[in-house]
Amino acid sequence: MFSSRLREVTSRLENFSNLRKIPVSDDIGFFRKIKNLYSNILFLFLRPLVNRQNAYNKAVYDFNREVLSNLDEVSRKIINIRDKVDDIEDRLKKLEYKVWIDFPSNFDYSKFEDQFRGPEELVKERQKIYLDYINKQKSVLDIGCGRGEFLELLKENGIKAFGIDSNRQMVKRCLDKGLEVEYADAISYLKNYQGSLGNIFLSMIVEHLDFKDIFTIINTAWEKMEKDSVILIDTINPNSFYAQSRAYVIDPTHINLVSPETLSYTFQKVGFRNLKIIYKSPVPKEQRLKFIKHQINDKELNKVLRKINNNLEILDDIIFGNLEYVIMGVK
Repeated sequence: MFSSRLREVTSRLENFSNLRKIPVSDDIGFFRKIKNLYSNILFLFLRPLVNRQNAYNKAVYDFNREVLSNLDEVSRKIINIRDKVDDIEDRLKKLEYKVWIDFPSNFDYSKFEDQFRGPEELVKERQKIYLDYINKQKSVLDIGCGRGEFLELLKENGIKAFGIDSNRQMVKRCLDKGLEVEYADAISYLKNYQGSLGNIFLSMIVEHLDFKDIFTIINTAWEKMEKDSVILIDTINPNSFYAQSRAYVIDPTHINLVSPETLSYTFQKVGFRNLKIIYKSPVPKEQRLKFIKHQINDKELNKVLRKINNNLEILDDIIFGNLEYVIMGVK
């Protein structure tokens, strides 16, 4: 309210910031000439006062404009401070969550992953498919590199790669293997990275983050990546009940399931092109629903059996869909 009032006063003062000589009419009538002459003589006597008033009006007008300019700057700073406060609050909430799920001192997350994610060689075998999608002419940043399976795979194939992880145990394991890895937070690392990046890879990371951070990572990645570089993100498939009940709930650090449609829209919104979604890690057939294969010498009953099988197929896809999916996009 104060700001709008100040703008109104400044606007009104602008009309009085320079009092000019009283205008003279072009009318050639006798009385008009007398009036003009009188006006000129009056202005001659009043000029010192008018000049002072002009100086005063201009000083007040300039002061109001300066105050208004400073007020606009203060308003921008207040908005910026509010944004930073909101960001700090978000990070504090995450910190509270991390404290809440803090593991006992003898809990080794590295060994936890060994037991429930599977042997490293098995993970490397599953990740070989990604070599067909990255731009091999550019380096690869592995965000949340974990035990370093993909970094090893890239190294074995002569592709320059480096990684970051927020778990010191994982960083040490990678360094012991001779991999180029450092301890860092994904968002801070991307925002503070000097220069441009090539391909970016995130494997089983986004389910540990809230969506605001996921969007920030994808958006900042796009800003830092070189043209024609590829981003690859793989995560748990939320469209599979089996994946939810096994892969998702087993890890207490998981926060959200992320839909492939959501990531696809985010990629498009940020500016990635040539998007592709690949579903992987199918559930073994022996664990899936069994279809009725018997044929009966009754057409009506066979129709019923076909309908049952069709419904079983739909249910099977919902319950036992692929455990994971990967989405890729090109800068």
